[in-house]
Parts: sequence; structure tokens; C-alpha cells
Amino acid sequence: MAEQERQDRQDCGRQDRQDCGQQDRQDRGQQDRQDRGQQDGQDRGQQDRGQQDVQDQGQRDRQDIGQDNRAERRKHRRSYLRDFVRDQDGSYVYTGKTWHADPALRRRMLLKLWALQAAMLLAVLLPGFVTTAGLQNTFYVIIPYVFWLMSDLSLAYTLGSMTFGGNPLRDYVYQRSVPRYPFLTALALAGAALTALGLLVFLLRDGGGEGAAVCFICCAVQIAASVMAGRCKVDDLWQRNP
Repeated sequence: MAEQERQDRQDCGRQDRQDCGQQDRQDRGQQDRQDRGQQDGQDRGQQDRGQQDVQDQGQRDRQDIGQDNRAERRKHRRSYLRDFVRDQDGSYVYTGKTWHADPALRRRMLLKLWALQAAMLLAVLLPGFVTTAGLQNTFYVIIPYVFWLMSDLSLAYTLGSMTFGGNPLRDYVYQRSVPRYPFLTALALAGAALTALGLLVFLLRDGGGEGAAVCFICCAVQIAASVMAGRCKVDDLWQRNP
């Protein structure tokens, strides 16, 4: 009997040790999983913070670059102010580069360009003062027409700068007028062509409209005047003074 009890106690002890070992392993496994989960969460958090830091840094860099570009453009637009120096009497004198044109050639060129400009302005304004089909409520006619109008107004302003800037032209006036003039004539031509195309589409869809013939004639006048103005080669008229 005593032997049987001793055997039972030994069996119970082994069973307890096994149960304790198994429980310990389960506890350690659960603790390890918790630790790994916590570590993974920390790692993901650090990775997310790292990515956010990179994004924030990239955004700050883009903002800095944008500010630098704006500052550089403002500096470039005002760079011509360095060409003005104060005279002894307190007034400012321009000392920068100038561009000179032969007076007789300049006069003939400007007379021709202003005659063409008058024809362009008349051509672009006339459709707006008469009842023109498509210009009432059709966006694909109105938008090209507005583009055409703005191009002609910009062209007139540029020609005015060339005319009233004097002879010789100061460099900043030259840079804002003479090189831009051929490009603006092409813009006005494109505006007239797109307006005519939009009006043609309108007529094909609706079958007719009032004032269409007048608008087509004005577009043709604008295209012809733009071509002639572009052939004047205003760049060749002015020469840089030494």
C-alpha cells in the first residue's frame, strides 16, 4: 500500500511538472507573440513616421523651390532697375543696353504695322458688335473668340511699346516687345482660325445663323493681316548699340 501511494505521489509530481512546463511554455509563447506583435507595431509606427517625415520633407523642399522660383522671377522682372543710376541733380538716368533702328526704316515699318493692327482690331471687334450666330450661347465659338480678342489686344499693346519706347529702345522695353511680336501675331491668327472653325461647326449642326458671313470675313481679314505682320521681320529692324 505504501509503495502504491509513493508511486501515486511520483505520478502526480510528474504530471504536475508536465502541466507546469506546458503552462510555462504556453505563457512564454503567448508572451513572445505579444512581444513580437508589440515590436512589429513599433516597427510599423516608426516606418510610418519615417515615410511621413520623408513626405513632409519633400513637401517642404517643393515649397522652398517654389518660393525660390518666385523670388527669382521677381528678381528677374526688376533686374532692369539696376540700369538706372542717380544723377547729380537727383534724377535717375538709364545706363543699360539700348537697341537702335534706322529712323526711315522704322517709320515705314511702324506705319505698316499700325495699318495692319487697325485692320486686326476692326476684324476682331466687329463680330462682337453685330448679332453673330454662335457668339450668343455656344461655348466652342465664344472661347476661341475671346482668345482671339485677348491676343489682338496684347498685340496692340506690344506694338505700342515698340512705337512709344523711342529710338533707341531701352533693353527691357525691347525684350518685352520686339521678340514677342511674331509670336503674338501667330496667336491672333490661331484665335481667328479657331473661331471660324467653331462657327463652321455651329452652322453645320444648326443649319444657319445671322451674321455668319460677317464673322467669316473678319476671320479671313485677321488671318491675312497676321501673316503680313509676321513677314515684316521686326527683329531685323533693331540693332544692339555697342
